[in-house]
Parts: sequence; structure tokens; C-alpha cells
Amino acid sequence: MSRLFDTRDGKFDTRRVETFSDAVLAVAITLMVLRIAPPVARDGQSVGDLFWNETVPDVIYFLITFVVIVLFWIHHHDNFKLLPRSMSAQALWLNMGFLACICLLPFGLEFFSQENASVLTVAVYAGLMAVATIFLGALGRIARGSWEGGAFVGAAVFLLAIPFAPLLGGWCLMVWWLDVPIERLVRRYRARRAAHTP
Repeated sequence: MSRLFDTRDGKFDTRRVETFSDAVLAVAITLMVLRIAPPVARDGQSVGDLFWNETVPDVIYFLITFVVIVLFWIHHHDNFKLLPRSMSAQALWLNMGFLACICLLPFGLEFFSQENASVLTVAVYAGLMAVATIFLGALGRIARGSWEGGAFVGAAVFLLAIPFAPLLGGWCLMVWWLDVPIERLVRRYRARRAAHTP
């Protein structure tokens, strides 16, 4: 048990940890899609209205989350390609912190979709995404030997949805797409800065 908290020597099989992580990501995606139910009309409600007002937004929120999880998986895979065959306890715990956030995403998505105009529900959902991004960035720091600015930019963009919640309701998640152009700008700035550094 004590070896789990020993950050000095790497004794954990990286391949096993990556396989376990892939399974957790797959289960999280499955749980999120299972919450989407077909509309059932009651008390004179129109199936068409229920479909457009309830089912379609749920599908859109799922697809946005699915794309984010796929991007997480790609970065996670890139990190694990650079890690040694035996990973340290520190890397293991950073990975488990990332997976804990992923496990909570189905709850975050359900909470968000129940009241998607609420600052609280957006804060919980976006907060889980932001913390997962930081954990993944910290794991990348161990794999690459240095921090990459993308983790902090990504976390900030996730949190940017919170102030937009009262104005845009559930559509506030669309600001997450700003991550791509903002990250490109940051990369250009860093490349320009590196070119001017003697």
C-alpha cells in the first residue's frame, strides 16, 4: 500500500494503466449516451415538440462532450507514448485524478441538462472539464519534461462558459470551440517568441 504514495521509484506497468484508462473512458461515454431517452408523449403533449425541445438538446450536449472526451483520449494516448514502461506513483495519481473527473462527467452532464441555464450547473460541468484538463496537462509535464501552455488555455476556455450561462443557456457550451483558435494563437506566439530568443 505504501508504494502507491512513493513518488520516487516507478513500479507501475504503463500499459496496464493505459488499458484501464481506455476502459474508464469507454464506460463514461456509454453512460452518457444511455441517459438519452426517446420522447414519450403524455397528457396531450406532441412527440415532435418533446423531440425538438428535450431529445435534440440532449443529443447535442452528448456530441459536444463526446468530442471533448475523444480529444482527451488523443492527448492521453500521446502522453502515454512518451512515458517509460514503468510509471511513477506521481504519474499514476495524476492519471487517476484525470479518470476521476471523467467518471464524474455523466453526473455533470445530467446535472447540466436538467437546468442548463444555471450558473451552478455550468460551473460543475465546465469545472470537471477544466480540472480534467489540468490533470492531463500535469501528466504531460511528466511525459515531456515541461509544461505546455495548452492545458491552462484549455481549462480557461472550459471555465469561460460559466459567465455566458445566463445569456446563452445551454448554448454556452459552444464557447468551448474557441479552444482551437486560441490554442493556435498561443502556439504562434510561443513559436515567434522562441525564434526571437537568442
